[in-house]
Amino acid sequence: MQPIGERLAGAGVRPDTVTYLSLHLAILGLVLFLLTLNQWLYALFVFLVGILDGIDGVVARASGSSTPMGAFTDSIMDKVSEIILLLALVLGFPDQSVLGVSVPVWGMLCVSGWILTSYSRSRAEALGVKDLDVGLGGRSERLFTLIIFSLFFQVLWGLVVVTFMGVLTAAYRFYHYKRELTDSYHQI
Repeated sequence: MQPIGERLAGAGVRPDTVTYLSLHLAILGLVLFLLTLNQWLYALFVFLVGILDGIDGVVARASGSSTPMGAFTDSIMDKVSEIILLLALVLGFPDQSVLGVSVPVWGMLCVSGWILTSYSRSRAEALGVKDLDVGLGGRSERLFTLIIFSLFFQVLWGLVVVTFMGVLTAAYRFYHYKRELTDSYHQI
């Protein structure tokens, strides 16, 4: 992603343009998926949104235009894009269930796990925890998992897997960050 981001920065593309393009692609992916229920198309849009998420930061650094507001906007738009991608599944399969649980409930649990994973990291970072990238279910791993399951026409099982990844990663991060904060408190 580094070469692509650097080329875009060299061409004068702003990082927020890439951020908003990612959001618009998530919306377009939602609409096209609902019209077709094509899981390969869904995988393509999840892939594009994930790639653009990495590129906007590269563009910001390469162009020297990194700002706290840009980082904040990027984080929020990433979450909105994730929710839109999950909403596509909830709206596309509202009457289906996996393991006896309806797709809308899986979607709600998934969003909860994903947001808690992200929030726990942000909060721990604000409290001074140094080792932040822990747990199996980071954003890129979750998106990759959705892509793989979609390519095998098993997107609903992918939803179940990424739900567990998000919830378990959030729980693990809570435990890990709690231990880090407790250890640092006792060292004072």
